[in-house]
Amino acid sequence: MSDLTTDSMPLGLGRAKDGAGGDAAPPPQPRLRQVPQVVNISNSKDVIIGPVFHQPPPRPRPPPDPRFTPTRRQVEALLRCEREVSERDKAAVVEHMGGSWTSVGRAMGFSAGQLDNISADFPRSADRAFELLQRWHDREAERATLSALTKYLLDVRVLAAVKQLNP
Repeated sequence: MSDLTTDSMPLGLGRAKDGAGGDAAPPPQPRLRQVPQVVNISNSKDVIIGPVFHQPPPRPRPPPDPRFTPTRRQVEALLRCEREVSERDKAAVVEHMGGSWTSVGRAMGFSAGQLDNISADFPRSADRAFELLQRWHDREAERATLSALTKYLLDVRVLAAVKQLNP
């Protein structure tokens, strides 16, 4: 029975007593050498081991469609054009802005609240884009030129909308 009392002592809490009431030295413990475990995983995909996440490289962006990309000559002519933006210019651009109207609005200096108000007041994206251009034109007056509009559209990379403009 004395073996039971000695063996029932939790490790690291003290020394076990021998049967005579004295302290018994703990038996020497063999030193364990840790060997790294090697696991070979073959034919696997998206396996995550440890804190590092390996992701496949991003797919390259396809080149822009030339049907919707303005030529260099057209862009240069638009950037030199200092005439005021007309209603025809606005109408030509809005159908090709799509959801990018908010990015164009931020580039034009409109606040998030102003963009939210436009979004709440107009259900269609084209209507929102037209209202944005109207407010920009009202705010800038004579400075609302074709050159300035082209710069904003190029900054946001709305190339299809730039293609619709004529100097």
